Amino acid sequence: MTELFAKLNKIDPNKGLITLQLSTDDIHTLEKYHASRQQQVVSLIASDENGVSAQQRKFAFALLHDIWWSQVGGYWIETPETVKQHFYAMYEYYHGLDFGEFSLSVVKGNKSDTNEFINMLLDYAALHDIALSVKPLNELEPQEIAHWEYQCLMNKCCVICGKRPSDLHHLDTIGQGVDRRKTNHLKHRAVQLCRIHHQDAHSLGIETFLQKHHLTGIKIDERIAEVHRLNTK
Repeated sequence: MTELFAKLNKIDPNKGLITLQLSTDDIHTLEKYHASRQQQVVSLIASDENGVSAQQRKFAFALLHDIWWSQVGGYWIETPETVKQHFYAMYEYYHGLDFGEFSLSVVKGNKSDTNEFINMLLDYAALHDIALSVKPLNELEPQEIAHWEYQCLMNKCCVICGKRPSDLHHLDTIGQGVDRRKTNHLKHRAVQLCRIHHQDAHSLGIETFLQKHHLTGIKIDERIAEVHRLNTK
């Protein structure tokens, strides 16, 4: 059995038909099953606004698979299932939940808990330099993007693609002729970018670049300044 995710586009109650929007990969998967000429049964589960969305679940499972594929971890890295159970247990422990309370299931889970769970996985990936198969900025909900921006600055990985090496890129103009080494960097906005996306930011201009990637930038605090050895006086 393969789990697919789709967005409901149209319902025709008179004909009993629905139209779904699937990714290209999922369409190819369905075509493969259909070519076998065996009757296929598709299960649909609808979630409300507070339930786990299909996009959240797909992103979370992609992150879990990336962590497993990296083989960065302890005894629990053995299979995708043991990785999932390990992070379930971690989330439950740090949030004071009983064993088995957290789930990515559309039946048991909810949107806010899943967002926090995704952030925990992203923190782990950024800390351990784990290559991601999907770009977080394409998957995160708007209110969660700032958390990823901050983690990228702290772990020196590109906020767009997650690659290293990367550099802190200032968004606010400090002033022409001012020596940045002697400037107080606190509260100036910044993002972490690899060389390619650094060049892209210069080519597009800051505001266009930020709008393109749905970024706002993070104000430099003491922790970020310490990691990047920036002046704070």
